[in-house]
Amino acid sequence: MTATVRRYELALDIGEEAVRQEQWPQALTCFQTALTGLPHEPRVYAGLGDTHLALADLGRALACYKEAARLAGDNPTYTGKVAVLQERLGMLPDAARSYRLAGDILWNRQEFDSAADVWKQALALQSDMLGAHERLAMDSQRRGDPLGAARHYLALAHGLRQQGRFLMALHVCCTALTALPENRMVWEAAEETWRSVATRDRATRDRAGRARRAYYRTTRVEPGDLLKAATDFAQWQLTAAYRQSTLRRDAVQRAARDAHLRQAMLSEARGQAGQAITAYEKAIAAGLDIPAAFFALGLLYRLVGRRSDARAALLLASRHPFYRRAIALLE
Repeated sequence: MTATVRRYELALDIGEEAVRQEQWPQALTCFQTALTGLPHEPRVYAGLGDTHLALADLGRALACYKEAARLAGDNPTYTGKVAVLQERLGMLPDAARSYRLAGDILWNRQEFDSAADVWKQALALQSDMLGAHERLAMDSQRRGDPLGAARHYLALAHGLRQQGRFLMALHVCCTALTALPENRMVWEAAEETWRSVATRDRATRDRAGRARRAYYRTTRVEPGDLLKAATDFAQWQLTAAYRQSTLRRDAVQRAARDAHLRQAMLSEARGQAGQAITAYEKAIAAGLDIPAAFFALGLLYRLVGRRSDARAALLLASRHPFYRRAIALLE
């Protein structure tokens, strides 16, 4: 370490001590000196942020805290300071996002309770923040609170429906059903979302000017519409499973399974039932074990007249309550 670098580090240390003693002019001078030689040190910007905040220069304080957070990358303290100051300045959407990010950093450090507390602060500022609901649902599951998780999942599903992301919303409802398969509140949300999937194409052609929510509740939905919606949803889940698998660290071990799954979906989309069946069977033999795969395969078996195989595949799909309800429409 050179004498010059040591000089700047000493200025930083003295500046931090001046902050503790609330000697703000001295702190400002020290941090400005340190900044000259340590332009990439987060502590310098954090100290400047504290100093500017004490001197009532909130704009500069926020800019310094943001730079400290950017340079540190994974420091929840700096990100939390950004959030607190943004909230103080009335920048509530920005503050909510900063709280959410601080919670993510804490979660990755396995400081789970602290992360949940920060996410709740984000939600208090922006009640429809989908990311906060998703994360708090995850935390509720960790704590063994399925009802708490369901409440956040349903809030997330509602927000997704409002955005027109019906398949994703149905996936979220199905996640809640996995934990609470008999819960009336969860089923009501799942069925409303299922109807939304079934009528989404017709809704785009509606010229009556009705509210979206009223449209989905009042439009007549036939069993065939719901069954097609369930089929579309199964394909959506399979596509999501494929994409997620390719991003996993063990993607190499799953390569054969994913290749068969991709071929199955492509063949099915082209109307090549026999090739799709073969590819699904190979994917399942290679470890694919989600209800959507058995549901898709069961429908293909029915299409080609393999009734016994269809019953076996659909029985496996019925392990999930949503697909069990969809399969009942076939009877």
